[in-house]
Amino acid sequence: MFFSLLGKAFVLFNLAEVAKAVGSEFGYPAGIDVWCGKAYRSTNASFEPGGWLSQPALSPTPLLDLSIRPRMNIYLGSEDYASFIVDAPITYMHGEAYYNTSFNKQTNETKPFTTLFIDISVDDTGLDLVSFGNVSVNSTSNEFIFSLAKFTPQFEPYNISIIGSSGDGNHSYVATTQLYVLPDRTDGGSTVKIDNLYGGLLVQNFSTNTSEWTPFFPYTYYALWDEWVGKSVDTLNVFASHGYNTIHIVPTGSLGDFDFPYSNLTVYLQRAKELGLWIHWGMRGSYTNLTYVATQVEQLNAWPNMLSYYTADEPDGQVQPLNSTKLAYDYIKSVDPYHPVSLALNCENYYFEEYSSGADILLSDVYPISVNTSWSSVYNTACNSTYGCCGCDNCEGRFEDISERFDLFADYEEWLGIPQKPHWGAPQAFGNETFWSRYPTADEEVVMNMLSVNHGAKGIVMWDYPTEPGIISVTGELSKILVGEEVTRLLLGNVTIGTLPVKGANRVDVSAWVLGSKMLVSVVCLEYGSKAGTASVQLPAVAKSVSSVLWGDGRWGLDGGVLATNGTKGLQVDLLVLDL
Repeated sequence: MFFSLLGKAFVLFNLAEVAKAVGSEFGYPAGIDVWCGKAYRSTNASFEPGGWLSQPALSPTPLLDLSIRPRMNIYLGSEDYASFIVDAPITYMHGEAYYNTSFNKQTNETKPFTTLFIDISVDDTGLDLVSFGNVSVNSTSNEFIFSLAKFTPQFEPYNISIIGSSGDGNHSYVATTQLYVLPDRTDGGSTVKIDNLYGGLLVQNFSTNTSEWTPFFPYTYYALWDEWVGKSVDTLNVFASHGYNTIHIVPTGSLGDFDFPYSNLTVYLQRAKELGLWIHWGMRGSYTNLTYVATQVEQLNAWPNMLSYYTADEPDGQVQPLNSTKLAYDYIKSVDPYHPVSLALNCENYYFEEYSSGADILLSDVYPISVNTSWSSVYNTACNSTYGCCGCDNCEGRFEDISERFDLFADYEEWLGIPQKPHWGAPQAFGNETFWSRYPTADEEVVMNMLSVNHGAKGIVMWDYPTEPGIISVTGELSKILVGEEVTRLLLGNVTIGTLPVKGANRVDVSAWVLGSKMLVSVVCLEYGSKAGTASVQLPAVAKSVSSVLWGDGRWGLDGGVLATNGTKGLQVDLLVLDL
């Protein structure tokens, strides 16, 4: 539908660009194998990997950081209204100088500068979208609804500007964004939106052929074609029977030898559609060859159950060209702007800005179960911040490696001054190989899943399927909870209120989500041993009662704004819905 001569020219041009990028852009000694920029073979010495992102220097005086973004990453021409999210926080990292004074000419008084008056317009036409609006200084997530009646649907974005000023006009601030108003699809293909406020996906259910937008929490595994999926189309029936709502097919082949059997793909896509499975399509072996990318997008983009693309798998670990992910992203978006693009990073902190620029959605491969993170069992070398590969970059081999990586990625985006992208979890569901001496237990799997959710994961994609029967069983049960309408609505309908205060127990991670008269609470115990005595959680709001226990034994009692239990079990996970 969307392939054009311009798109094909884009492929040829950018193939050349990838080749240029390979060179010696990283400056490492010749002939040395690296992972995350680190030498890892015993025959090589360590050196500084580079690529480290650091927090920018802070301003000694306050700054007002005005920013604007569309609520949804894309809108369609058939929609009547859209909205912008406007933030105006006081920070010391980004923004322009803030002076807390505003002069009122009518009263001849100087008062604190607490209100920012804003106007939002289209750059090219001057069309006013929001006039004489205002937000409180040091506020975020202010939403302004506007009409799409005067927007002609097109594939190019509309450039938008916001101007904010103090009441006296002496202080002014400017920010820009882009608004996509796309033509409605006529080929039966799906459209998938990203909620830029809360980070979730919105879809139109292809099974019921509805036009209503509903929140969607993808829950799936990486499923390798050559090892399992491709053996029979009936594997999809088995997969769907567990309750997973998405399948991430990882095609056979590697760059330079990509011979995926596309003649067999249609029957799989059709069966997935019949089973209600969305497709999260993997390009891990081919994303740097844009001819292969073009072939895959052309095959997939018009299916009604197409959810998203997955391009790069650990490009930072493999030290791919720094522009490789962005080149693939730009090409995919040039021919299919209707679906988001994701990728997974492996390194703790290695050219995050460059590699993450090639995705709408970020995953992180943190595999902490039964792994020695200080000595490589594969390469017989030490592992530290400048040397070695132990399978989990700069990890400590504990559950907190997962939550800390989620939090670090959010920090990096703040340091870069960019809106936070949706983050998905990629929990470990494998073992007995290379660096990992065993599979996770079922309890460990649930802890990794829910710890990811507690720290902002808006989807789960485990590596890999098939796995141990116990893991399949427990993730099938957990999937039915997380993808259910009530939990999905709560998880994706507001911000995550994380790291709630806990007394009486160590290493207990608690998050909450509040929507209307309900509060979802997730409690994850990271200790392997049980602990006697009262453990309590301070909730973000007073609750009246426990409405339902979705996961766990339900031994938590409620007293207003406090949840309490008599003792905690090792690796205990509880998911509760409270009435407010």
